[in-house]
Amino acid sequence: MGARLEAHASSAFNGISEGKARLSISPGESEVFYNPKMSLNRDLAVLFAASYFLHEKALRLSDPMTGCGVRTARYMLECGQTMIAVASDKHPAAAEAARQTMELNGLGGNVRVIQSDANLVLQQDPEGRFDIVDLDPFGSPAPYFDSALRATASGGVVAATATDMAPLTGARPAACFRKYGVRVVRTEFEKEMAARVLAGCLATVAMRLELGIGIVFCHASDHYVRVFSAVWKGRKSANRSASLLAYLEYCPKCLNRVLASSLESLQAACGICGSRVIITGPIWVGPLWDQAVAQSMMQRVPALQSRRLSEIQTLLTRVTEEANAPAFYYRTDALSRTVRIKPPAIDAVLDSLRNAGYSASRTHFETNGFRTDAQIKDLTTLLRGIN
Repeated sequence: MGARLEAHASSAFNGISEGKARLSISPGESEVFYNPKMSLNRDLAVLFAASYFLHEKALRLSDPMTGCGVRTARYMLECGQTMIAVASDKHPAAAEAARQTMELNGLGGNVRVIQSDANLVLQQDPEGRFDIVDLDPFGSPAPYFDSALRATASGGVVAATATDMAPLTGARPAACFRKYGVRVVRTEFEKEMAARVLAGCLATVAMRLELGIGIVFCHASDHYVRVFSAVWKGRKSANRSASLLAYLEYCPKCLNRVLASSLESLQAACGICGSRVIITGPIWVGPLWDQAVAQSMMQRVPALQSRRLSEIQTLLTRVTEEANAPAFYYRTDALSRTVRIKPPAIDAVLDSLRNAGYSASRTHFETNGFRTDAQIKDLTTLLRGIN
């Protein structure tokens, strides 16, 4: 393969390239959709796969909505380990473009390109289960969760992108319940809520199959949220996932948050201000990141070919800081409205919290967001003291 790639590299090429992959489509000349704004999504997928899996292990990849094939090509070219892939798309033009992309990058021998519906190809692959199933649909990935989980080997990963942020963040609660089976409300930590709703839906589907999941990495970037979930077989794993689903009591007046493990333990009134709380759930309340994986990803950034290196570095730096911090970040603007003050600088808030003995870290979800173990009463008191 190396000789073929070298030969390709020396030839003239006037099409689109991303990372180390070259695409068979030309700008403005193809009916096959290619979205350059999603390059960061693919950058992080490559970094994740290179960091999470053992390099001596040959990996099987499924990219069941491959489009022009750029995601599969980048996995194959940039992860630094042996891969065999199945790339599929239900649209004939996309499947043909993906075949040409694989040939252009010298990958034809290791990638099987199929024209097929995503659920069908996941259900019918005759060669066994996959180490990575990467779902990147338009809108919600939930309709593919059952097939993807069944197709994933124990210890493998389901990666899922969701672009339907309005339902996931509570702007369209009826649509969220219809698509994800979760009652969701609007909060100031809406991007984290989107990730936890998505993960909660995946966990619920997995439990019905006697599978367990664990979120290893996630991010919310541009107009979407994305989770990388490890999958394990067995009732014990499924029960462990079940224990990480809960309901959230949220007070829109004072911003207090309380988790409840069951419907019976929910309270109607806020324990801080006495206002009526609103309930969301069931959502994933377990970790959203494995800090060691995030740190490994960050170490690999300098070797990545990307136009968004600075943005990736900042995102991963924030993730390593927030990975082990308390759930449900705060925003300086939302907190300031509750106490009727001008929003202080984020660094001043962090310094004040740390000086008072609390943990404090920024979050990649929002530029003015932060995480802390301070209770809401103490937090608002500190906030007033800054101004």
